[in-house]
Amino acid sequence: MKPTIIDTHTHIFPEKVVDKAVTALEAAYGAQPLVRPTVDNLLAHMDKTGVDAAVICPVATSPHQVRSINQWMISLAGDRLIPLGALHPADPQWDEQIEFLIDHGFRGVKLQPHFQEFELLSPTTLEKLEKLVGRLFMVVHAGQEIEPIAHVEPTPQRLLELHRRLPELQFIAAHLGGYQMWDEVEEHLVGEDIYLDISYVFGKASDEQIARIIRNHGPGHILFASDFPWQSPSEVLAGLNRLGLSDEQRTMILGGNAARLLGL
Repeated sequence: MKPTIIDTHTHIFPEKVVDKAVTALEAAYGAQPLVRPTVDNLLAHMDKTGVDAAVICPVATSPHQVRSINQWMISLAGDRLIPLGALHPADPQWDEQIEFLIDHGFRGVKLQPHFQEFELLSPTTLEKLEKLVGRLFMVVHAGQEIEPIAHVEPTPQRLLELHRRLPELQFIAAHLGGYQMWDEVEEHLVGEDIYLDISYVFGKASDEQIARIIRNHGPGHILFASDFPWQSPSEVLAGLNRLGLSDEQRTMILGGNAARLLGL
């Protein structure tokens, strides 16, 4: 049976590194996680909300982390946890890692331009991303960071340019297309053939703007997502329930769109 609710954007870490990872993320984000981001705590939040499955979005901050992260992702795969793969644009084994992920049944990868220190539209990056086309979709952080930074690489404008240069690349722009840049999302991304997830937007953008973006972009390209452990899936579900969506729209957003994207 297909899962009804799929959280398409979550983060967890192995027990042996979770506390070190949280300390580093707190320093970078200036935000406290709800709980320790472990498998058990994610499953507990899923159970509380009625989430059937969660997509795990790993980020390799250096090339040497890629292989070990992907091995751990393989160990997590099951009915309730759906891991994405880790890639790093500076990894000389980019091509080999893509083949490894496909051979092990992965459907997509997560990239984060700020933490991975790459330019979204550089010729080198575009050459690497082109190798994902038709093979793996990409979840990409979009917009500002929780702790604001001076230079934002994945702006809505740059994401639109990426889409124009690689129109067959299937990607999800996280945080409704651009955290704290939602006016620019409405100007540049709304209506394009790009998926937007709703991770970490409720309580940050107004419900009115979130509803307007969903309505104008089209519910068929919106994905339920929490960004756990920074926001709970229950908070996202409560926000979604405030928007006055139809049952058909809710069904698509909560899991129908993700199931199609993930091949479930």
